[in-house]
Parts: sequence; structure tokens; C-alpha cells
Amino acid sequence: MKKTNNKGFSLIELIIVIAIMAVLVAIIAPNLTKYLGSSKTSADTKNLDEIQSTLNTCITDYEMSNSTLIANGASTTVTAKWTSAGLTSTGITSLDAIINGAIDATKCQSKEDTSKWAQAVISKDSSTNAYVITMSWV
Repeated sequence: MKKTNNKGFSLIELIIVIAIMAVLVAIIAPNLTKYLGSSKTSADTKNLDEIQSTLNTCITDYEMSNSTLIANGASTTVTAKWTSAGLTSTGITSLDAIINGAIDATKCQSKEDTSKWAQAVISKDSSTNAYVITMSWV
């Protein structure tokens, strides 16, 4: 019978493999962090679009069941701002219930910059009775 001599890897072979892995990580890491940053930015944009779409749906549904969202004599602009403390708004108070029921507040914080929160400015054009919703980060 023939004896096999299995000694394993030598120290130099292990050091070479570790060095190759370190070079690969050094090449890949910057690209990976760049892609992670851009994915967070695209998630923020998607969340703002989702909030705007939800607000459009809510306003349309509310207008169908109620004669007017912004009553005569009231402000024609409503600003709703989501913060870590919750929702704050200026304008009519009936919009709070619509927004609170329709928006998941956990999706309102920016993933790219956690100090930013979503803000919606809803304006009504009195001549056309159309709503314009502008979403931004504040």
C-alpha cells in the first residue's frame, strides 16, 4: 500500500490566498457602497411618489363623498409635514384624518438622510377645482 502525505496548506499558500482576497475586497467595496447609496435615493423617490399617489387617491375619494375638500373661504393650500414626532399640518383640519388614514408614517423618513422627512403641499385651483400635490423632503 502506498502512503499518502497530506500535510495541508503551507503558511505561504494561506498568506497568498488572504492577500488575493484583500485585493478583491479593496476593489469591490467602493462600488458596493456607491450602489447602496443610489438604492437608498431611489427608495426615497419611490416613497415620495407612493405618498403623492395615495394623497391623490384620498382627495379624489373624499371629493366624491363630500362636496368640497377645501371649503369656501378657507385656505386653498394645505401643507402636511411628517416628522419623527408625527404629522403636523397647516390649513384645514379635516385633511388630517385623510392623511393619517392613508399614509404609513414609517415610509416618510428619508433612507439616505435620516434627518429629512416628507412634506406635501396640496393646493386647489379655484378656477378648475383641480388639486396640485407637491412632495419634497424637509
